Amino acid sequence: MKKIIYIACSLFVTAATTISCERDISSLNVNPKRPEVVPSQNLVASSQQYLAALWVTPSVNSNISRFFTQQWTETQYIDETNYNFVTRNQPQNHYNTIMRDVLGPLKQASVFLDAEAESTTYSSADQAKIKTNKKATIELLSLFAWANLVDTFGNVPYTEALQNTTGNLILQPKYDDAAAIYASIQTRLDAALASITPSLPGYSTDVVYKGNMGKWIKFGNTLKLQMGLNLADVQPATAKSLVESAYAGGVILAAADNYNHPFVAGQFANPIYQNLVASGRDDFLPSDVYINNLIAKNDPRLPKYFTPLADGTYVGGPYGDLATYNNFSHINPTYTVATAPGKIFDVLYVKLMLAEAAARGFNVGGDAATWYASAVNQSMTDSGVSPADAAAYLLAHPYDPSNWKQSIGMEAWVALHNRGFEAWYFFRRLDYPVLEVPNVADGLVYRMPYSLNEYSTNTANVNAAATAIGGDKYTTKLFWDKF
Repeated sequence: MKKIIYIACSLFVTAATTISCERDISSLNVNPKRPEVVPSQNLVASSQQYLAALWVTPSVNSNISRFFTQQWTETQYIDETNYNFVTRNQPQNHYNTIMRDVLGPLKQASVFLDAEAESTTYSSADQAKIKTNKKATIELLSLFAWANLVDTFGNVPYTEALQNTTGNLILQPKYDDAAAIYASIQTRLDAALASITPSLPGYSTDVVYKGNMGKWIKFGNTLKLQMGLNLADVQPATAKSLVESAYAGGVILAAADNYNHPFVAGQFANPIYQNLVASGRDDFLPSDVYINNLIAKNDPRLPKYFTPLADGTYVGGPYGDLATYNNFSHINPTYTVATAPGKIFDVLYVKLMLAEAAARGFNVGGDAATWYASAVNQSMTDSGVSPADAAAYLLAHPYDPSNWKQSIGMEAWVALHNRGFEAWYFFRRLDYPVLEVPNVADGLVYRMPYSLNEYSTNTANVNAAATAIGGDKYTTKLFWDKF
């Protein structure tokens, strides 16, 4: 090997320098395009971008959650609307993006951060607190990603994931119990929130909050609220504690606190624009399941969400079946703007969760009817519906305490248009809307199957995980989704 390197070097340098080249061959192993150390802020920002792009994209290769609740449908390729996870292997793409592009870089960012100096314009004590704030930012983003993996798959690698043993990556990590991971996330979440000094900044390059740690506290509490609601049917005492603690600590209830990722025109444009406009393809339609519900309720959001046909009517594509694009209503162009922000946690989502929390008897500063009305009005406002039309809708469709799951579940389904993951959470917790199984599907989607790659590279562990959760099927319910 050394002789080959010497010859290669001598082609470009004099004899005097070939000796030096031969003696210091370690530099040849350094890839200047992949530096060993990068600023931690770069890794945090890139993780935010990857996370938001995955969350928002309608690409059938990455995120088909809009089909899980049948809000959208397809035109000429209908594998995904019939819950075929094999053709494009969405589970592997989702899992890899979270592990490789979000959690991995965030872990490395935390390591690099330890060696970074903070601005000397702050005292040494405040510099330490700023670094702790940055650690908390990394941790909160990581915990959001971990919670999503559990809520998507069930048991996943956790304690041995992204870890090194004697300097080597664990290539076949064991799968941890989903409930145990949830408990660990809760502990870590409380610790991260408690460590924050809100009067001092975090990462100024944080692409959403710009280092405002008061907003990161609300982000963390909103995650806690979501997790608490997920546990309500299986761990009611824990759920109550989490939800009430989250609300008391402050959740996202002001637009300025929304965790909305800012996409920009060009390479980092909103993925909805990229898939529905820039691609030049006509692959997606609003489904008849969704549009027919809006029509039946005379919902004023209908023209805000979709475009009419030439005769002024609204017609959704047949869910799970082939459809000719021009024969049906389309997604309103207001949703396909290149610079539209990617919504992850916002006031609307939080108000819907608080309505559910109140209906379950949790103390969240208001009763279910109040939060329900507030959520509906928020959705109407966000969609550009007039106050008069919003009031008429609420009068016709008031909160029903005798069937609160249906009231809140149906309203969340409509209000969370174009927000697949969020709508899927409500569908699984409340069992509304009542959806029909597509013709060639085995049932409705309650989780994603494990990645096909795991069966090739981590066979024993993934098989054990599949057995532990009751079968690696998309119809298998998660540990918290029992009713």
